[in-house]
Amino acid sequence: MSETERDTVTILTHNYLDGYTQNISRPFGGGLERYVHALCQVVTGMGLRPVVYQLSYFGAFDTVYEGVRVRGWTYETDKIAAAFEEMAEAADGLIIYGSCIWHPIRYRPRSIGICHGISWDRHDMTREAKQDVAAIINEAIRQLDRVVSVDSQFLTYCRSVCCYSDPASIILLPNAVDTDWFTPGRGSEAQSKPLRVLFPRRLSYERGVVPMMLLTDAILQEYPNVIIEFAGELVEGTTIAAAFHLWVDAHPNKARIAHRTYSFSEVREAYRNADIAVIPTIFSEGTSLACLEAMSCGLPVVSANVGGLNDIVIDGMNGRLVSPRAQALTEAVRALLDDEDKRLSMSQMARQTALAFDQRKWNEQWRGIIAEQLGRLR
Repeated sequence: MSETERDTVTILTHNYLDGYTQNISRPFGGGLERYVHALCQVVTGMGLRPVVYQLSYFGAFDTVYEGVRVRGWTYETDKIAAAFEEMAEAADGLIIYGSCIWHPIRYRPRSIGICHGISWDRHDMTREAKQDVAAIINEAIRQLDRVVSVDSQFLTYCRSVCCYSDPASIILLPNAVDTDWFTPGRGSEAQSKPLRVLFPRRLSYERGVVPMMLLTDAILQEYPNVIIEFAGELVEGTTIAAAFHLWVDAHPNKARIAHRTYSFSEVREAYRNADIAVIPTIFSEGTSLACLEAMSCGLPVVSANVGGLNDIVIDGMNGRLVSPRAQALTEAVRALLDDEDKRLSMSQMARQTALAFDQRKWNEQWRGIIAEQLGRLR
């Protein structure tokens, strides 16, 4: 192994810098992108050189972001596995497959994979499609030395449908939050301000933007002193973007609907100005970074009982855990708006919950995983 290979960790992922809108001067504001960003910081802190290779639908690029080389690779949407194999062929050092583990990729030996949550947990997927995914995941576990799972759902899934000899080959490492940065904000002075309900997610179908819009219709009609903020990325030119803009423009309570996209360093502001967070995911959810950040800022969370959210939210203690349906979510938000004592109690428990997912613990565990794998490579 050359000196470059010994010192390099290459992360392969489908998105990091904003390939959705062609703004490669910044990361896209999603959970995957925040994860990759934090992982690069861990690698740098170990004295190693992180490199990110990502897919790019709009054309190839090669740039540097905060000292990290990021290279975009063109690909065809129906040939993602081939694109990952091409990126791996060009990569140096230890490879970490940061996403797309459910695609039939031929993995480089002695590599690590990450599962950011089960994306095939849809009740309406065909049996054949789910069987195909099971076969692909089983093959991924066979080829990869280690798979890091951000939630217990994937671990349980693998133990249920896959066959592998070493139970330690899948490492449960939940997502984390910087509890020193994400701290409670609104205090007694907030009593005179309108109550604020926050949707801190990418505005996409699987993240529950449609039930959130229906929730907004009901809550704004019933509560004249409530503001609802959509704090997340919206990819213009999509059907969801067109529907969202039409809905806001025609809404009778348009003045109490806010939408803003926050950078990594700014998003704390959204949480600290809110009273309740809503995480209405329909499918494809790991240990939600948005949920952890909201809790670390002392927000009770109304959450759908999907994926890794079940690992964080304890119904009635630090938030509400309900079916991913607009009516159930609306009723849970309504109950918290009506009960200030319950909001305050859940706020305190939410903050305590977040402390168990502190970023420093995550950093230490990832350093150990990378050091061990580099030892195997050498």
